[in-house]
Amino acid sequence: MAKQRVRRSRFRLLISLLAAAVTLGVGARTLALIPGGHGAKTDCYSEFDIAGVTSTAPTKIQCMDGDPCDQDHMCNDTCTFKIRLCINNQNAVTGCTPPTTGLTKLKATPSKFRLTTGLDASKLSQQVCGDQEDVVVKVRKTKKSKKPGRQPLRILATAKHSKPDIDAVNLFCLPRPAGSACPTTTTSTTTSTTIGGCGNGVRDGSEECDGNDAAACGGRGCRSDCTCVPSPCPPATCTCAGGTPSKFTFVTAVGSGVCGHVDADGNPNLLQLTCGGLYFGGSGVGVPLPSKVPDQGSSQTRVCCNGTALTVSGTSASEAGGNRCAGGANHHNACTTDGDCPGGKCKLLQCTKAGCLFGPPLPVPNNNGAPTSTCVINVLSADASGMGDCNAGSTSNLSVPLSSQLFLTGDLMPMRCVGGSTPGAPCTGPGGCGTVAQNSCPGGTCVNDTSRCASGGGQAPNTVCCSAAGDDCIQSGTCNPGVCVGGSNADFGCITDADCPGGGACKTFIQPCPICNATTNTCNGGANDGLACTPGDTAIDGDYPTSHDCPPPPASNIGALPISFVLDSGTVTKTAVDLPGQVNVFCGFCRNKTLNTFARRCNGLATGASCGCAPGLPCATCPGSAPCLPVPCALDSDCTSVTGSTSCGQRTAGAFTANDVSRTIVETGMPAGALTTGGPAQPGTLVSIFCIPPSFTQTVDAAADLPGPGAVAIPGMAQALP
Repeated sequence: MAKQRVRRSRFRLLISLLAAAVTLGVGARTLALIPGGHGAKTDCYSEFDIAGVTSTAPTKIQCMDGDPCDQDHMCNDTCTFKIRLCINNQNAVTGCTPPTTGLTKLKATPSKFRLTTGLDASKLSQQVCGDQEDVVVKVRKTKKSKKPGRQPLRILATAKHSKPDIDAVNLFCLPRPAGSACPTTTTSTTTSTTIGGCGNGVRDGSEECDGNDAAACGGRGCRSDCTCVPSPCPPATCTCAGGTPSKFTFVTAVGSGVCGHVDADGNPNLLQLTCGGLYFGGSGVGVPLPSKVPDQGSSQTRVCCNGTALTVSGTSASEAGGNRCAGGANHHNACTTDGDCPGGKCKLLQCTKAGCLFGPPLPVPNNNGAPTSTCVINVLSADASGMGDCNAGSTSNLSVPLSSQLFLTGDLMPMRCVGGSTPGAPCTGPGGCGTVAQNSCPGGTCVNDTSRCASGGGQAPNTVCCSAAGDDCIQSGTCNPGVCVGGSNADFGCITDADCPGGGACKTFIQPCPICNATTNTCNGGANDGLACTPGDTAIDGDYPTSHDCPPPPASNIGALPISFVLDSGTVTKTAVDLPGQVNVFCGFCRNKTLNTFARRCNGLATGASCGCAPGLPCATCPGSAPCLPVPCALDSDCTSVTGSTSCGQRTAGAFTANDVSRTIVETGMPAGALTTGGPAQPGTLVSIFCIPPSFTQTVDAAADLPGPGAVAIPGMAQALP
C-alpha cells in the first residue's frame, strides 16, 4: 500500500508540474498537437489533439460548462472533450524525430477512454491520428457550491532503443456561473477544423458573420448559418426563356462513350478518355484507370442574369438544403450546422460555399494493390464562381476549389455477410481474408469479398481466393481483386475491363469507402457501421453506393490535397512543357531532382518554413497553424529559394499511361442547350483538367504517380430554377 501511495503521489506531482506550465484558452479548433511534456527527444512519438485547443505546450485544459470547447453543447454540469491521439508526427516538436521502425506499444491511462482506438499494430509505424474519443468530465458538486471537475490522462508510447514518451494532460470542467446564459457552438463540416460558436456574436473560424454583424455583411444581415444574406443581383434585363433564374443546379449521371483523348509526340491518339471517368497521375501510374465518378451528386449555385448571361456564385447550406447529420444523437436528420448534430457532423450536401461537400464519397480502388486504395471526400475550400448562358446551356470557368481529403483505407470489407439480418456487413475475422469474425452474420453467411481466380488452365469460374499462393488458384495461378460481369470470362477474376472480353466489365471487390447498403439502408463499414443511411449514388460498381451518412474511418485520413478545380462545358486542353530536369511536365512542384522527392513548406510558399505535417491540414509548426503544402512551380527559377528542392517537375513525366509519354490532354464537354427557367433539366457534360499535388504518403504517391495531372468528364443534368 505504501508503494502504491508513492506511485500515485509521483503521478500527481507530474500532472501538477505539467499543468502549472501553462493554462490555455479555448477557441476555434485546429490540428494543434499537444505533446504532453516529457522531453523534446521523444515528445513527437505521441501527442494529444483536443477540440478547441490551439496551443502546443504541455497543458492544463480548462473548459467552462457549455462553452464552445464543451462538445456536448449543453449547460449540464458536464464538459465533453473530443480527443484523439496522433503519433509519429514529423517536425512537430523541435529536436524530435519519430522512430524509424515505428512505435512498439501505446498505452492509455485510464484505459476506459480507449484513446488508442484506431492505432493498432499496423498503424504504429505511420504518421496518423486515431479515432476521436469523448472524455466526459463532471463538475464537482458540494452542498453549498460547485467546484471544477478534473480528469487526468496519460499516454505511454514506447519504441526500441529509446526512452519512452510519457504524455500527460489535466482536463478541468469549470462550473458555469449562476445566471450566465448558455452559448451555442457549431463545428465545421471538415475533419480538420472546428468553427467556434455560430450564434455567439463573435465572428470566428470560417464564419462570414455572427449575429447582428452589419459591418461584416455590408448591412445586408446575417443568416442562421453565419453566412451573409447575399447581395441582390444588379439591375439588368434578363431574356432567359421562362423568366429570370435565381439558381442553377447540376446533377451528375453515369457516363458512357468517349469525352477526350491524350496525344503523344508523333502519336496523335495515344489514349481515349471515357465520359464519367477520372484519370490521374503521370506515365508511371499503377492504379487501373479510370476511376468511376459517382452519379447523383447535386450541386446548386446562385445566378444573376443579364440578357442570357449568368454570373454564378455559391449557395449557403440554408439556401441549398438537403443537409443531414452523420453520427451522433441526431443521426440522419435534417440540419444546417454542426450544432444541430450533437456528437456528429452536419453534412452540407448540395451547397457551393466554402465548407460544402462536392459530390458523394469517391472510391479509388487499386486493383493492382488493394492496400493503397483510397476514399476521397471532396470539400469546397472557397465559394464557387463562374459564368454561364441560359440560351446555350453552357458553363465556363466554373471554379470550385477543392480540398480533397484522402483516407488510406485499403479494402474495408474483405469478408461480407450474405443473407440473414445484416446483409452486406463486414465480417472479417482476426486472421484477415478467409477468416470469419465470431458471431457475425446472424442468420446468414460470411463470404469472401476479396478476389476471384482468373481464367486459365481449366480453372473453375467464381473460385474465391485470398492469394495466388498455395491452392487458391492452382490452375490459373492468378488471384485478382475483381470479377468479370458478362463477356466470355464471366465470373472469372479480373483487374480491368480488358480482362473481360466479349462485352464484359470488371467489377471490383475492393471497398475503400464504406457502403450504404441499398437493401437495408444501413452503413456497411466505417465509423457509422450499422447506422441508417441514404445512398448518395447508384451501385455503379462493387465499391458503390457510397453516402456521406457513412464516412470513412477518421484514423485513415492522410491529409487533404488542394485542387484548383475549374469546370467547362466546352473543350479544355493542357499541353506539357519541357523543363531542364524533366520533359513532358504537366504539373510542376519544387523537387529534389536526384531523389525525386518534393518540398513541403508552410502555406505552400517557396519562402515558407520547411514543415513535415500531413498536407492540407493545420500544421502546428507553421505560423498560425497554416497548412503544410507542396510548392507549385512553372519553372526551375520558381524553386530557387527552396533549399534542397530547386528543380521543377512532377513525379514521372507524361500522363495516365506508360504506353508513350503524353504531350497533350484534351477533354470535350457538351452544353445542355437552351434552358427554360423552371423547365425540365437538360443533359450536358462538364470537363476539367487540373493538377494533383503529392500526398507525401509514399505508397499512395507511388501507386497514383503523384504529383501529376488529373482529368475528368462529368455528364449530368442541368436546370435553371426561378
